[in-house]
Amino acid sequence: MKPYSSELPADRPDVQRSKHIYGIWFGAVVGLTFSIFAWGVDAYRLTQINGLYPWLKFLVGVLPCMIVGGFTGWLSARVGKPLFALFFWAVAASVFAWFTVSLPMQITPRVVGLLEPALKDLLHYTYYEQFSFRFGIAYVWLLIFAALAGLLQIPLSDSAVFSTSVFGRISPMLVMMVLMAIGGSTMDNLNNELLRAPIDAINSTTQFFVDHRGEHIEPLQTRQMHLASLRTIQDLVTPERKFIISGYDEFLGDVQVLARFQKAWVECEVLYNQPLSCKQVSNIP
Repeated sequence: MKPYSSELPADRPDVQRSKHIYGIWFGAVVGLTFSIFAWGVDAYRLTQINGLYPWLKFLVGVLPCMIVGGFTGWLSARVGKPLFALFFWAVAASVFAWFTVSLPMQITPRVVGLLEPALKDLLHYTYYEQFSFRFGIAYVWLLIFAALAGLLQIPLSDSAVFSTSVFGRISPMLVMMVLMAIGGSTMDNLNNELLRAPIDAINSTTQFFVDHRGEHIEPLQTRQMHLASLRTIQDLVTPERKFIISGYDEFLGDVQVLARFQKAWVECEVLYNQPLSCKQVSNIP
């Protein structure tokens, strides 16, 4: 049988419609994959260290990224020119980069305040001017992957639309999933890791304290586990606990972690992942 050529029927309305629909799915998969690796992996790790609302960033970010990706994929397919597609995906990369920086620093605390009004006065997030530089770094990295998406979408999608095999149809999306997995992981390391590590540090110290409460602990191990940071609030420490970032400096090195125990909210200062001190900031009714 003669191979089905994509050149002859390219202007047919049904073929064009198929390309546009494929472009939407192509872009949506790009946005979904980016979200999974930029915030989904972070959410999973936060669940392992008693993070408060660990899936919030992912749930807030995934739909907008899928919409932006789907629209960009549709627009690129509609125009049908790789250079125009590259430009459209470069614009989409700027949106993804904005979400990368703004979601943990600006959007999340506002949503948390709506979900738990008692936290409004305890979260003191600041958007520093230095974060513009962080946005620039995020955009440069994402631009690399977005440029590849723009250049590859049209040729890969055209062959996929006319493919008679399932693998032929999904292979372009698999390529983009690999690329965006790398891009999303890079964004996770750029921002989320710096805010996740302090929670991990204070959670480890708290867990060690709970496991060895009342036991004699050698001074060296006391220093290694930073148990002195819990000295003033040790009577408030309970096995049931949740942590969330409550503040940070412009370099994300000096971070405040808010801990919810059974009877009180406690704020702990963590300097470059080393717990320093904790203090009670509010009672829990």
